[in-house]
Amino acid sequence: MAKERKRSTQANENEGKPQVDWSFVERCLDTAPLRMILLHGPPGVGKTYAGYKKGRIGRGVYSITLTDETPAAELRGMWVPQKDGYVWQDGPVVSAMREGARVVVNEIGQASPDVLAFFLACCESRESARLTLPTGEHLVPAEGFNVVATSNEAPASLPLALRDRFDCTLEIDAPHPEALALLSEPLREAALRTFALEPERAVSIRSWLKLEELSGVMDLFQACLAVFGSERGRKIHEALTMRQLSF
Repeated sequence: MAKERKRSTQANENEGKPQVDWSFVERCLDTAPLRMILLHGPPGVGKTYAGYKKGRIGRGVYSITLTDETPAAELRGMWVPQKDGYVWQDGPVVSAMREGARVVVNEIGQASPDVLAFFLACCESRESARLTLPTGEHLVPAEGFNVVATSNEAPASLPLALRDRFDCTLEIDAPHPEALALLSEPLREAALRTFALEPERAVSIRSWLKLEELSGVMDLFQACLAVFGSERGRKIHEALTMRQLSF
C-alpha cells in the first residue's frame, strides 16, 4: 500500500507537467542561439550521448567529466614539458572556443570553486565571454562555440551564478529511443518498466545495454549477476524469466 501511495503521489506531482521529449531536446541542441544547454535527469538516459551526437557538432566535440578535484587547468590547458622547454597545450574548453566547436561537460554539479570561476568567465554571452590564458593570449570564443552540460541533480543544486549562464535547461526523464532500439524486445519492455520505478529501484538504460551485450557471451542468469550483483541480479533474472517485471 505504501508503494502504491508513493506512485500515486508521484503521478499527482507530474500531472500537468509539460513533457520534454527527445525530439524537442534534439531541436534545442541544433538551435544556434542556445549556446549553453543544461540537460538534467536520472543517470543513464542518454544525456551525454545526445551531447556527443545531436545538434551542432559539425566542428567537433570535446568532452570532460568533472569531479570535485578537477582543476580548472584541466579544462583550460597547461604547459607541457618538451625537450627544449615547455609548450602550451590547450584544454578541451579552450580548444572548443578556438574552433567554434562543442564541449560536453559531464557532472557539472561536481564543479570545484576553481572550475566554477573558469566557467563563469568562458560561458558568458558571446559578446562578453573571454579568457586570458597563462600564455598572455586573450581568447574570445569563435562563432559556433557551444556547451552542453549534464547533471543527475536538479538545477537548484547548482550555484545561482552558474545556473544563470545556461540559455536552456531541460529535464529528461525517459531513455533515448536510439538506446532503447538497441535492446531486444524483452529487455526493452523491462527497461521501460524499471525506469519508471522509484530512484532507488530504477535501472538505467546503460545497465540494460550492458546486460544485452553480456547475454550474447554468457547465459542470462550469469549476465544478470554480473551487471546487477548477486541479490538483485537473481530477482531481475527471475522477473525476466517469468515476464513479471515488478522487481
